[in-house]
Amino acid sequence: MFKIEESFKDIFEKYYPKVLKEISWMIKDEFKAEDITQEVFIKYFKNPPRHNENIGGWLSKVAINHALNYIRSEKNTKTRELEVFKNTQEKFFEDPEEIAIKRFERAKVKEVLLKMSKRDMMCLILKHSGYSYEEIAISLGIKKTSVGTTIARAQKKFKELYEKEV
Repeated sequence: MFKIEESFKDIFEKYYPKVLKEISWMIKDEFKAEDITQEVFIKYFKNPPRHNENIGGWLSKVAINHALNYIRSEKNTKTRELEVFKNTQEKFFEDPEEIAIKRFERAKVKEVLLKMSKRDMMCLILKHSGYSYEEIAISLGIKKTSVGTTIARAQKKFKELYEKEV
């Protein structure tokens, strides 16, 4: 639980990096992730959770919803063209073999995560985005005492699926 005296500035400084990392991982566009993260904090500023309880969990839940809404609506041709342009520029500055390996690894990780249950996938994303067990519990609607076991099982499942893929 957080102190009621925590100012918006304190909360913003504490959670902005975590929320940004979570959204960035989900949508793979750093600039848009920054915009969405700002939207999450505007929503918090205008309509914070009642009783200031578990702000991190609340922010995570709002971030996931905003990112998923963006992904669903992401049919913009300009975004795809920008990605192609970025990838083309990347080729001039990085070793092509390194680029291929990174893309392969990212694709495999994403592919494996998408094969997992939504709860396990989000549990791993939240954990690796820096969220606490309490925040993960609130965000996923599970008991705080179950988070460690859920993470361990999700990691085991990820490892098994990943090894089958590679």
